[in-house]
Amino acid sequence: MSGQTRTHSMRQQTGVLAGSEFFLDVLLLGAVFFLVRAALLEELFPFGPAVIIAVGARRRLLWPAVVVAAVSAWLAGLPQVYSRLLIFLFLGLACTLYPSLNQRGPLTRATLAPVAITLVRGLGLTLWQPSFYGWVQVIFEALLAWGLSLGLLETATARRQEERLLGGGLFLLGLLLGLQGWQVSGLSIQGIISRYILLLAALAGGAGTGAAAGAAVGFLPSLSALITPSLAGLMAFTGLVAGSLKNLGKPGVISGFLLAHLVLANYFLGSDGVQAALRESGLAVLFLVATPPLLVYYFREFLAVPVAAQQAPADTSPRDNLKVALKSLAQNLKFHGFNESPLETVRQVARAACRGCPAGKVCWELEGEQMLNTLQELLHRGSQGPLTLAALPEWLASRCNRGRELLAALTTRAGKGQPQPLEDGLTNWLASIFDNLAVMVENRGIKKENSAGSGTGQPALKISVGMAATPRHRAEVTGDAFVAATLEPGRQLLILGDGMGAGREAADASGTALELLQDLLAAGFSPELALRTVNMVLLLRTTRENFTTIDLAMVNCHNGQTEFYKLGACPSFIQGKDGVKILRSHSLPVGILEDLQVEALKEELQEGDLLVMVSDGVLEAHRDLNEKEKWVSKALQRAGDARPQEIADRLLKQARALAGGNPPDDMTVVVARVEKAASA
Repeated sequence: MSGQTRTHSMRQQTGVLAGSEFFLDVLLLGAVFFLVRAALLEELFPFGPAVIIAVGARRRLLWPAVVVAAVSAWLAGLPQVYSRLLIFLFLGLACTLYPSLNQRGPLTRATLAPVAITLVRGLGLTLWQPSFYGWVQVIFEALLAWGLSLGLLETATARRQEERLLGGGLFLLGLLLGLQGWQVSGLSIQGIISRYILLLAALAGGAGTGAAAGAAVGFLPSLSALITPSLAGLMAFTGLVAGSLKNLGKPGVISGFLLAHLVLANYFLGSDGVQAALRESGLAVLFLVATPPLLVYYFREFLAVPVAAQQAPADTSPRDNLKVALKSLAQNLKFHGFNESPLETVRQVARAACRGCPAGKVCWELEGEQMLNTLQELLHRGSQGPLTLAALPEWLASRCNRGRELLAALTTRAGKGQPQPLEDGLTNWLASIFDNLAVMVENRGIKKENSAGSGTGQPALKISVGMAATPRHRAEVTGDAFVAATLEPGRQLLILGDGMGAGREAADASGTALELLQDLLAAGFSPELALRTVNMVLLLRTTRENFTTIDLAMVNCHNGQTEFYKLGACPSFIQGKDGVKILRSHSLPVGILEDLQVEALKEELQEGDLLVMVSDGVLEAHRDLNEKEKWVSKALQRAGDARPQEIADRLLKQARALAGGNPPDDMTVVVARVEKAASA
């Protein structure tokens, strides 16, 4: 059933992608139609060859683009229309017969435009109307087409903001020039779109961006015809006033735009042009009101200054490089459902939210690495639910005036990721592994630097251990396993495991789990992560059920502080001066669920205390449910100062007797006594 659902979901996604791709192709061909008509100084038409080369990079759009360009040139009645049709045909044939051109760099592909123009128009000029001015015009148009082709091709792969702005500006310029002369009810479509672009730029970028956009669109009419660019001053001032009220949102930008337009329109345009200009401005205002906030957000991102990546110092050590690489692996695994890296997502959010912030210099130049790490962590949390101001760390919340906007942008971007639920457990576990490895590398470096002349001191306590075990009735080996090891001076590890079932299969499961757990803890893994790792390994080893109970105690021999982790294990017993204390936990064994709940129980052991760990066969030996734990407590109260091994043998002997000499399950008893260290 899940396979059918997943297949259906994939088909839906494929259909959506196909529909989006078709819509984009239609838009590109529509752009070709208008760009072919774009004229500079009424005589030069360099946009047509440039856009065919740029759009033709998608092979399926090459000949549709050639056909659309030819239809557009014919309908517009462009000068030398036949030579322009031959230019389009030449470009189509060149890209078709030499497909390797698409694998070349943008510079090589862009050179096709001036070559086609020079050959076709130059040949026609030589045969029918040879003139010096004609050759100057051909060469100038060829150079413009070469520059436009290069700019449009570079835009598709541009990473620098200047390249993106240049390419996007050239594309938009050609579209607006191609709309020259198009009208609806006496209103210029070019004028309406130009004013809308001005408003959008002012709202997204502020006064400077609004003024620049106003000057650009105001200068447009003088590019296509030999007229004085009087409109450029009006539009630049209008964009400046509108952008200065950006903080008031759309109402502020619209108010500033209309106010400046009313003041200067009569002076620049005269009484005849004021009414049409105001009607065009009114329609542009309506379009801005209907513009969704998401479009404004993306336009703001497009205009924003990129957040510089933090460069690693040239003298970084291999240990530091390894730490950075491990952290990067962990971050990318946390965002396995995202289409782009978390680092790039964070940079895009920061460009939009932090642009112009007075604290930006401190955040991104002095604390750039810390900011990137913090925002990536917030992005990960945002994929699990909306972020609130409480999610900001105190050091950032104390100086950030745009916390709400930053968190809202992170939540929005995080919501676009579609993690696969079946992979969450595995990827989160791997991310934790890499995070922990990075911390271990860093800690090892710190310890190595501080090791000279800074001893840690000798432990004040030591642990003496005794263990007794017996297999179930008629079994050759016990399925229980036990490990006692010193991880490092002053840390004593005790682990008791009970594999599912009995015999060699259970012994293999418990032995493997405990051996892996010991190796991970010795390597420096935290107990929580080590237990989660063992849990995941058991889940991945086999498709059938194969679990193991874990009873782990880690004793700090400097101060007696002990952490207990009990996953499906029986209660443990601590015999101290105040009597017997029983430690219980209700966690499941490892190897059952991906989402393993790990909770530490903390106790302080003192000199003379006894710690007893048993497998379930020992407690279940007593048939009375109410006496399963009491008989062990009573036996410990009679233990006195006997050695741990003697106590373990007594408890096991008593358990066998309670079971009638035929244990129904494997029995293991571990007894550890806390003693004063010889050197203390």
